Amino acid sequence: MSDDRERRDHEEARIAQLLGTLREDVRAPAQLREAVMRRIEAEPTSAIARVVEWVLRPRMVPVSPAFGALAAAAVVALVLVWSPQAPSPESTQAVQVPARVVTRFVLVAPGAASVHLTGDFNSWQGDGVALEELRGTGIWTADVSLSPGVHQYTFVVNGTEWVPDPSAVLKVDDGFGQVNSIVVVPEAGEA
Repeated sequence: MSDDRERRDHEEARIAQLLGTLREDVRAPAQLREAVMRRIEAEPTSAIARVVEWVLRPRMVPVSPAFGALAAAAVVALVLVWSPQAPSPESTQAVQVPARVVTRFVLVAPGAASVHLTGDFNSWQGDGVALEELRGTGIWTADVSLSPGVHQYTFVVNGTEWVPDPSAVLKVDDGFGQVNSIVVVPEAGEA
């Protein structure tokens, strides 16, 4: 019985601590936006990257049904005929993958039945990462492992309402009349 009470007291203290951090006024340094934008603009764009971007840019191309069927048949024939060979051990190289950083997302949404996190890190899936409510408090949290960099995200409340993070310092127009929140994830150990 006392173990249950101690556990409940511990959980209540943890919730009070979380609520206290939510009330803290978190501000990014005044120069953060400018520094991020300078770093993005400073990234060199090679001619190859520009060509690849141009090739991959979506565009409308009118195609007759006959040509479309012929192209589809050619692709199927190519897939059936061509069989890739396994790479030799000499041709494989080690690729260094940046360490991922666990990032906590919190949304205060009393009365919500469900809250999910979606963003560029999960291809904007509406049912992306489910947040858990802290024992009926209306505080929803999730810890997500993200690669270092700048990520756009938003919350999906009750499966239909896309809500930007009210505590996010940085936001950007999503191109659809709403805004996305921005989180800057530092390299592991830089925090």
